[in-house]
Amino acid sequence: MELKLMTESNVLKEALSIPNVVENFCYVDDNPYKEILNLINKKKIKYIVTVARGTSDCAALYSSYIFAKYLGLPSYSMPPSIITLEKSKFDFSEALVIVISQSGRSSDLILCANKSKSMGAKTILISNNEHSSIVNEANYFFNIFAGEENSVAATKSFVQTLLILIKLVFVCQEKKDINDKIKQLSESLHKDSDNHWNSDIVNNNINNGFILGRGVGFALSNEISLKFKELCQEMIEPFSSAEVMHGPKTLIQDSFKLFILGMKDKSGQTVQKDSSEIANYTKLIYNFSSNNNQDTDFYYPAFHITEFDSVILMSKFYPWIIRYAIKKGLDPDKPRYLTKVTQTY
Repeated sequence: MELKLMTESNVLKEALSIPNVVENFCYVDDNPYKEILNLINKKKIKYIVTVARGTSDCAALYSSYIFAKYLGLPSYSMPPSIITLEKSKFDFSEALVIVISQSGRSSDLILCANKSKSMGAKTILISNNEHSSIVNEANYFFNIFAGEENSVAATKSFVQTLLILIKLVFVCQEKKDINDKIKQLSESLHKDSDNHWNSDIVNNNINNGFILGRGVGFALSNEISLKFKELCQEMIEPFSSAEVMHGPKTLIQDSFKLFILGMKDKSGQTVQKDSSEIANYTKLIYNFSSNNNQDTDFYYPAFHITEFDSVILMSKFYPWIIRYAIKKGLDPDKPRYLTKVTQTY
């Protein structure tokens, strides 16, 4: 059964296709980045609101950090229920509302997109579904260009969403060589595609723990946490390495996994220091890092543009978590209780 899943798993095939998807993106991407640049340059946008659920909301959290960091635009992830259930009203005349939905079919997100536009927002839909009803309603549509993704667990569509968000920031900073850099990223992914992380390295008899990150790494830790829950039935909770010190660290003990995710940005570089105390409370410590030393369990090759490291890390993580789930005797193509499109409204 395990061998069959390793060779025939659909979600694994989709995850392994990420280098090809990124390469294809270099040639097909015709999304309207410059139109957003023009909006920002004309001071039409003063803040950004994101609306998403699940994996897409992890991408939205990622966007909130980079929009604030690089563009100086305050960003807020709005729970859809504020509009769908609470019927709250806003003056969105200076807002850019970004709806992120891989399927583009969730009824609550469709309603949020329509209501946000009626309240004056400029709206973007980022989706892998060019036939979504939101496409014709939103001011701007950004196609994820991931190709059809049939699996319940999103993989390549998340990576592509990160890439779109990074490219949007680069274009808004008027970095004209971004397309050449994405081609270089594609080449780097292909070059490393046969270097897989060891699916036996993590104790799969322990089902709880933390994953600590900071900055964009915290956004990635939320998606990694979701995949541990979704595919492996493990309660690996994401925390900022700074925030975990304010109380949650009391949960840590020897029967507790601790994943430490360090990125190369300023926030990410503090994670090891933040985690130095709590690393004394358990021996089950696993490090994600671009430093290839004896303490690194999950090494990813850093790119010369720091922002692309997120794409590289996730392109390595997804095949690993799928193989890890299979090693646990679970079928990652059929996560328990889950469906591809989740309706919560």
